[in-house]
Amino acid sequence: MSGRYQVAVIGSGSGGREAGLLAGRNKLRTAVIERAQIGGTSFHRGSYAVQALQGCARQFRDSWRSGRFGNQVDLLKATLHDWIVAQAQVSSRLSNSLKKEFRELNVDLLGGHAEFVDQQTIQIVDSRGSKKTIAADNIIIATGSRPEFYGSSTPRMVNSEELLRITTLPKSLSVIGAGYIGCEFASIYRTLGSEVTLIERKERVLPSWEPEAGARVEEALRERGVRIILNHDVSFPHTRTTEERVLLKGPDGAIIDADLVLVATGRKPNTENLRLDLVGIESGSFLKVDSQMRVLDNIYAVGDVNGISMLDSTAFSQANVAIQSILGRKSAYDRRWIPCCVHTEPCLASVGWSESEAMAERIEYLAVSDQISTASDSKQSVVDPEQTFIKIIIDAKTHHLLGCLVAGDHAPVLVNIAAIAMKSGLTVENLCEMALVQPSASEALIGTLRKVRL
Repeated sequence: MSGRYQVAVIGSGSGGREAGLLAGRNKLRTAVIERAQIGGTSFHRGSYAVQALQGCARQFRDSWRSGRFGNQVDLLKATLHDWIVAQAQVSSRLSNSLKKEFRELNVDLLGGHAEFVDQQTIQIVDSRGSKKTIAADNIIIATGSRPEFYGSSTPRMVNSEELLRITTLPKSLSVIGAGYIGCEFASIYRTLGSEVTLIERKERVLPSWEPEAGARVEEALRERGVRIILNHDVSFPHTRTTEERVLLKGPDGAIIDADLVLVATGRKPNTENLRLDLVGIESGSFLKVDSQMRVLDNIYAVGDVNGISMLDSTAFSQANVAIQSILGRKSAYDRRWIPCCVHTEPCLASVGWSESEAMAERIEYLAVSDQISTASDSKQSVVDPEQTFIKIIIDAKTHHLLGCLVAGDHAPVLVNIAAIAMKSGLTVENLCEMALVQPSASEALIGTLRKVRL
C-alpha cells in the first residue's frame, strides 16, 4: 500500500477540482487522481475552452465593427489558428494555477488511470504502465462525461471536442442538436463568419430550459443569420459525404449542404474501465446518487458522471455537498437553488422557480420582467448600452425572491445576486433599499424590482 487518504477524488474536472480544493481547505488528507490533463474537460474541451474561443470571436466582431480591420474573410483565415492557440494557452494557465492551489493545500496530485480494487482501495496505472495502490476512507468519482457522438468514418462530422482542434474555418457549418453546446458553437461560428444551420429534433431551442429562455436565444441567433430547423430528426444512415461536403436530409426531403457538421446530441458518462463491478456498481451508465451524492456508503459521484446536470455550477454544488457529508455535516443537494448558466449569445442564467413551475405548484406569486438597455461598469456600454432581459418571480406573501431568469452579457452576475438574496432570505424591500455602484449591471436587477407593485 503506497498511501492512506481520508479522501480520494478520481478526476480533476469541475466536480473533482472543487472536491479536492474543499477537502484540502478542511485539512483532510486528500489525493486527486487524473489520467489526462489537469482540469479535465472543463479547462481543455468544455466551458473554459469554449469561452476562450468565444472571447476571441467577440473581440474580432467588435474590432471588425469598429472599422479598424480590413477584409473579414482574409482576417479570419489569418487569425483562426492563433485563436485556437490562445484558447490552448488559457487552458494551460488554468491547469498550472490549479496545480499550485493543490500544492498549497497539501493535496497530492496523482497521474494515471484509476481502478477500484475494493470499496476503500484504488489502483493507479500511469502512462508507463507502472502501478501504485492507495487506500481511502472516502472516494469521490468525478470522471465527467464525453460526447455521445464519436468515431465517425468521415472527418467532416465531428463532436464538440474534435471541433476545438480544427483550425480551418468552415464556410458552412451544420449543428445537429440545439442544446447549450450546439447553441454556443452556432453562436461562435456565426460570429466568426461561417454560414450556420442549427437543427433540433424537438420543438424549440434549448429544450431543457424554460421556453422563454430558449425563445430569447432563438431570436438572437435568427437575427444574426443562423438558419434554425426545429422538429427534425437527422437520419445518419441517410447522410451522404464527399471529400469536401456533407449532405444531410432535411425536412420534406430537402438537402442541407455543409462543409462541416457538428453533432451535439448529448453526452455519456466516463465510467468504463474503473472496475466499478468490483464494488457492486454498474458501469456504462450515469451513476445513481442520493441527495448527499452517495453511490455507496463511502463512495460519492459528482458532476457530469451522475447525469443530473451537465453544468459547472451543478458540479461545484455537488462537490460541496459530498465534502460536507464526509465531514459529518448536514447537507443535501437541491437542484432548484443552484444557479445555472449557458454561454450562448445572449448569455443565459437562471435560479429558482420558473413562472410555469410556480403556476403548476399553485404558488401564489408575482412576476415582473423588463428589457433594459444596461450601462454597466464597462466603459463601452455607456456609449453602446447592453441589452438585458430580466424576469423575476416573487412570493406574493413573503416578498422573497422565488426565481430569476436573465438573458444578456451580465446574466451570471445578476443571477448570482438573486441566488444570494434567496439564500439570505432578503425581501424585495431589502434589495430595493441597497445602495449600489452606478453605473453597474447589478443596478438593472434592482431597477426591475423597483417596478414591482407589492
